[in-house]
Formats: sequence, structure tokens, C-alpha cells
Amino acid sequence: MALTTEHKLYIALGVAAALGGAVYWQNEQAKKESASYTAEGRARDLPKLEFTEEKTKTVDSITITQPAGDAGKPPEIVLEKKGEDWHLVKPVGALANQTNVKSLLDNLETLKVVEEIATGAEQYEKFGVSEAKATHARFSHGGEVIADLYFGDGGGRGQMTRIAGRDGVYAVKGYSSYLYARDLKDWRDRTIFKFEDEKAKSVEIQNEHGVFSFERSGTTWSAKLKEPKALAAKALERFDEAKLKDLLRAYKALTADAFAEAKQPGDVGLATPKATVTIRMEDGATHVLSLGDTAEGSSKWAKRSGSDEIFSVASWTADWATAEASKFQKPDEKKDEKKGEKKDEKAPAAPPPAEPE
Repeated sequence: MALTTEHKLYIALGVAAALGGAVYWQNEQAKKESASYTAEGRARDLPKLEFTEEKTKTVDSITITQPAGDAGKPPEIVLEKKGEDWHLVKPVGALANQTNVKSLLDNLETLKVVEEIATGAEQYEKFGVSEAKATHARFSHGGEVIADLYFGDGGGRGQMTRIAGRDGVYAVKGYSSYLYARDLKDWRDRTIFKFEDEKAKSVEIQNEHGVFSFERSGTTWSAKLKEPKALAAKALERFDEAKLKDLLRAYKALTADAFAEAKQPGDVGLATPKATVTIRMEDGATHVLSLGDTAEGSSKWAKRSGSDEIFSVASWTADWATAEASKFQKPDEKKDEKKGEKKDEKAPAAPPPAEPE
């Protein structure tokens, strides 16, 4: 049967539709393949921040520079490893807080670039990674820089970051800002005393209330007090041994609240201390703490023997040094009983019962 013109037209349209569908499918596949190649290319082009534990262990110098005008933060922190310990060398020289330095190095191992945000240097200001706005952290080993990073604004996409020697802004995951922006005191080792309280042999306190002397014999403590105008010391009445043990627990791991960077003993009441605590140990070691004027809040300025450094300690610790006798005594039950009797004597008589109507 011969095909009519109409049939031939329908067949032609069907073939065209089929060819069009094939072309569309091929184009879509090409787009997907192209997109895949582009994504793979972008991921491949992202810089790698590969800091293994082995690599971070080799770091022996850290410099952290904060943005200008960041109130309360030191403009530059320089840490150096000397032997097995980290030391703060700028802005002051002191033993560093080893735990906080380790936390910083551990964080370095978690950093990962996840996205390119901008190319070139034109948008450094916008994303906070310019010299003036960024937190700049540099990690080195033997003078060779291992990592040199500028951290800027944070957000859902990650921490905006610039990598020294490479133009562009990248989003980084794993960054913890508080590890890089600590106060100066938190970069320092704040340990003042470290001893086992059970091995304390004697404690002496000198303050305006006199001289307290506590001695241990075996496992039992005794106490004496020489009052300011007394000729000799006397046994402290109603001595509560538990209170003396509380003092030792407060001092055995004593830490500084803050440090006085530009003060002299005469400026803070330490030229002639208000109180002194001396703790002697079984092995002959002696720990001496002198207390001066009130520092920030209710804390007190203090100094330990063998060091000119001035720091502050919490009021709860300082209160043991400035205490009067009652702080180390059990309650006076007889005195309390007499007070109770006097209250009863002064109590008003009960009103007479009302007359029945």
C-alpha cells in the first residue's frame, strides 16, 4: 500500500522527535559530565592543609598577631619551645600554659579548606583577611615556616582564610577562634604552688591578728596563736583541724588570677605585706605567699618567695591568710548556750488568757 503524503509527514515528525530527544539527552549528559569535571577540578585545585600529629610535634615557634584595636588582647604573642616545654617570649618572658599550646597545635591538625570564596587580593578587606583585620598565625620549625595563615570573618560556609603565598580567600572548617585569641594570662602558666597537702609538715600565718602556728605530728594537727601584744603563744582554743586542711587544699594547687605587668611591690602593698603564709613540707621544701592590697574585685595582690613577679589570687584563698582566730575554731557551744538563755530571759511574757464572756 502506498504511503500518502499525510503518512509520510507523520513519519518525518516522529523521526525528528526521536532525533531531538537523543540530542537533548546527549546535551544533558554532557552538561552533567562538564559540571562533574568542574567540581572535581575545583576540589583538586583547593590548597591542602595537611598538618599531621607528627608534623605539629616538630613546631618549635608560634607567632599570633591580633588585629589592631582588639581591646584586651595582646597585639602579638610569641611562643617558643625550649627543651620539652613551651615558653612565652613576647610580650613577656614566662613559662607558657602547656595545655593551651597543645590545644592550639591540635586544632591545626583539624583545619581543612572546603571552598574557594574569592580569587585575587581585591576582596581581602571584605572578608576580613587583610593585614589590618585578620588574626595572623605563623607556625615554624627551625626557622622554616610550616603554616602561615590569616583568619578573618566566620560564617556558615566556614572561616574566611588567606594562605600566605597564595592569592585568594578560602573557607576553612575546623577553626576555633578562642584558641588563637586568648588573653595574655591564659597563655601563661598560672601555677603558683604545687604540692601534696597530706605531706605538709607545718603552716605559719602572720597577719594583723597575730602569728598562727600549726604543726603536724603523725596525722594530727595542733595549733597555737601569739596575739599581737602577747608575750608568748598559747594553744588555740577549740581548734578545728578540718579548717586547717581546707587551707591546705586551697593552696596545694594555687593559681594566679592575673599578673601585674608594670607594678612594684610598693605600688600594691607588698613592700610591707598585710599577711604571709609559710607552708613547710616533709621533704624540706618551703612555700611562702605574701599578700598585699586589694587587686581587681576582691582578689589580692601577692608574691611568692624566690620570685619578684607580682600576681593576684582569689579572695577565697587570700581570706585564709588574713583570717582571725575564729576561722580556725569550732563554734563556742557554751557561748551559744548563754546567748540562748539571755534571749529566753528577755522574751516577753505570754499575754493572760482572755476572760470568758
